[in-house]
Amino acid sequence: MSYTEYDSIKIKLRIANDSMRDEIELYMQEIDDLLDNRLRARLGSINIYGDEIVLPLTSETVPELPLELKGIANNLVVAKIRLQNSEKPMLWDAEVNILDNYLDRVYGYIRGTAFRPRRATTLSPQTGAIAQVVTVTGSGYAPIQKLTITFSEGTIVTTPVSVISTSKGAFSFTFPIPADTADGAVTLKVNDTFGGLVSSFQVT
Repeated sequence: MSYTEYDSIKIKLRIANDSMRDEIELYMQEIDDLLDNRLRARLGSINIYGDEIVLPLTSETVPELPLELKGIANNLVVAKIRLQNSEKPMLWDAEVNILDNYLDRVYGYIRGTAFRPRRATTLSPQTGAIAQVVTVTGSGYAPIQKLTITFSEGTIVTTPVSVISTSKGAFSFTFPIPADTADGAVTLKVNDTFGGLVSSFQVT
């Protein structure tokens, strides 16, 4: 798996044939290695849940490979080729700076602490009356773990009854707003063994 894409790079370089394919693929490998090194510095080797962080990132890893990072990687290959041809570092330096700023914004920098996937919980809808069925989805939680669901106004019945996260830390369940819930703001908390998130729902 590669962060870079040959066809996209060829288009950016305005090359109509494959005459530079071998050269481009060498630069692609160089940029793939650069990204792996930068990502390892920020993510470490093991996340907070004790799972190995596998590189290169793909659509199946945790964290997943963002589309934005693929675009940055392709731009880095183009900048590297132009640097070698012109020996002017301005474009290369700018693209490396874009990469580092992106990685810092998305992943932060690991110093003596394990990477913690960013949790996210979404309620749909976010407003409704008694008996309204709410769908709750989430990501970034501990993988393959039974989650604790807490409703601020008492007990709720979820479907499925036991909410267990996937191997990638995602989950989904539904529940109806209980009949004895008063109008106003209520909260729902989803927890794994490392903590959780609180989401709000407006009962009308």
